[in-house]
Amino acid sequence: FQVVIDKHPVRFFVHKRPHVDFFLEVVSQWYELVVFTASMEIYGSAVADKLDNNRSILRRRYYRQHCTLELGSYIKDLSVVHNDLSSIVILDNSPGAYRSHPDNAIPIKSWFSDPSDTALLNLLPMLDAL
Repeated sequence: FQVVIDKHPVRFFVHKRPHVDFFLEVVSQWYELVVFTASMEIYGSAVADKLDNNRSILRRRYYRQHCTLELGSYIKDLSVVHNDLSSIVILDNSPGAYRSHPDNAIPIKSWFSDPSDTALLNLLPMLDAL
């Protein structure tokens, strides 16, 4: 896809992690899903659109402007999503991003195009049990 950043068109090639569509479909039946990314909105919104694919699975979206910049990294303050943190979990590959709320975090390894990756499928039993 292509987005315009500072009046310059930039083309991005984004690959979906294996099983992400199935994961989102299943987990959206259990939870209200939101996207919280440290990416700029123009990019993050385009990626979220591709993930959601007109299914209305992703209920709300939070971007870089909803993060706090601390010591050169963006922190995701989950109280922006809901002030009752007991009802929120964050699935993230960056521990620094959720350091304000580590008890709400489910860490996931970064994905680098491995087509045999099953990390999302492996999380389903735990998410179902919460």
